[in-house]
Amino acid sequence: MKVQVVTEPRAGGKKLCVQVVWQENGKIKKQTKEVFGLNEKRKAEALRSKLEIAEKVDVIDQKITFDFAFKEYFKVVEKELTTSPKYKKMQVAYIVNHVKPYINKQHLSEYLLSDFKEHTLPKIIQSKRLDWRTKDGKSFYVKRLEAIGKTTIQYSVLEFKKFINWCASRNYKTDYTIANFKFSHKFFEGYSQQKRWMPTNKELLDVVNQEQDIKMKLFYTCAAETGIRLNELCGICYESVDFENGLLYIDHSLCGENKFRPYQVKTSRRAILITPKLLNLFAIWMKTQIFPLTHRNVMFKNPDTNKMENRSFKRMFNLTINRANKKIKQSAKKLGIDWQNGMSPFRKWSISRLTDLKVLTDKQMDDRFANSKEIRKNNYIRDLNLNEKERMAAFNLITEGW
Repeated sequence: MKVQVVTEPRAGGKKLCVQVVWQENGKIKKQTKEVFGLNEKRKAEALRSKLEIAEKVDVIDQKITFDFAFKEYFKVVEKELTTSPKYKKMQVAYIVNHVKPYINKQHLSEYLLSDFKEHTLPKIIQSKRLDWRTKDGKSFYVKRLEAIGKTTIQYSVLEFKKFINWCASRNYKTDYTIANFKFSHKFFEGYSQQKRWMPTNKELLDVVNQEQDIKMKLFYTCAAETGIRLNELCGICYESVDFENGLLYIDHSLCGENKFRPYQVKTSRRAILITPKLLNLFAIWMKTQIFPLTHRNVMFKNPDTNKMENRSFKRMFNLTINRANKKIKQSAKKLGIDWQNGMSPFRKWSISRLTDLKVLTDKQMDDRFANSKEIRKNNYIRDLNLNEKERMAAFNLITEGW
């Protein structure tokens, strides 16, 4: 809703009209508050300013439906220039899948903080986990049997609060106190979520060690040893491997649409130490590559020099994110393993393994995995059910024989 001063034809000639303008289910509504002569612009502006303050209190009882408001809000999200396409999809998905189905009122003006606390929030907590799938070029979500986790609950509520704030900015009548909702410190105490599927230690090692294809063997080995994110793994280039110093530079990535992004990663660019055996696998694969996937004449801003550059990049793996997730399922199926959750178990396994071994400090773990101790504890660490001797044996197995 807004207050405006416009010039309109009236009896006796053109006049300055002070109007209140708002939307009601997609239709523009106007109400003229007062009419002034063309030489009374100062009076008209004074009334406009007064009404702008008053209208924030005297909100017209708009019958805006949630369906209409959500559609309008999603259009705003889609036009946002500072967020990635993948994040925009996630913003919409949190609301569409975990909030919208549990709104118990048709109109915004009827929905109160009590409705959110007593009806919507409990339903969000019981909402089912979703998997992102792609088939015949179309992407969609599939509901799983297990309930969503703590992080998804928090993000779903956060995105709904953003929506309420947007409603406030449009002067849509609703209970704006919802945007101030905060989880109490004890809210998640005793909350138990069904953990996502993880391979056993033996299953993961079998998949890595028994893979015959040199490219996929390198791909799985690198994923298990480094624990880097899948979009970072797919973004590794020839220049990323430092054979002299035994380092792997995490500088590049793929976005959700599988577009190569030079010098862009989710959190921070970094260099991580890798074993001689992984370096040897990289060397073997690079020698066998005759025509590596090359992105030519890529325009990008080099963050080190802050200048625009134009050059080519040789990708290590000609794999998209979706293709990589399919390949691991196929490789595991050959061994009779019903693999789930794509490549993400490798990152969880690597973080869990190094946490158990206690070979790195918290700061070194932060730098290697580009996340915090709290995030690792809540989202990545899994009990591998190994004693110290077995953990050391597992560490040797993952780096020996390659």
